[in-house]
Amino acid sequence: MQTDLCVGIAARHDVLEIAALSPDGSMTQTSFPASRLGLTALKLFLAAYGPSARLAVSGVAAPSLALALENESGSATFIVSASIAPQAKALARYAEHTA
Repeated sequence: MQTDLCVGIAARHDVLEIAALSPDGSMTQTSFPASRLGLTALKLFLAAYGPSARLAVSGVAAPSLALALENESGSATFIVSASIAPQAKALARYAEHTA
C-alpha cells in the first residue's frame, strides 16, 4: 500500500477535477463527472489508500463532498477556500503541506 498520497479535488458544477501527488513527487491529473457515478469512482480510487491519503477539497458543495470522502476512506480531509487554491493541482500541493 502506498503512503502519503496527496489529492486535490476542485468541485465544479459538472466535473470533479482531481490531482494526485505521489510520494515521489509525480503528479497525475484526471476528472470525473460531478455525479453519483463520478463520486463512486473517486471513492473506489481512494479506497486503495485509506487513511494514508490526505485530501484537500474546494468548490461547489465542498463540505458535503469532503465529509462523504472522509467517512468512506478514513483519510485526512481539508476544506479549502477556492480563493486560496482554486485548481486541483494547487489543492494537492496544499494537502502535501498539511503533514
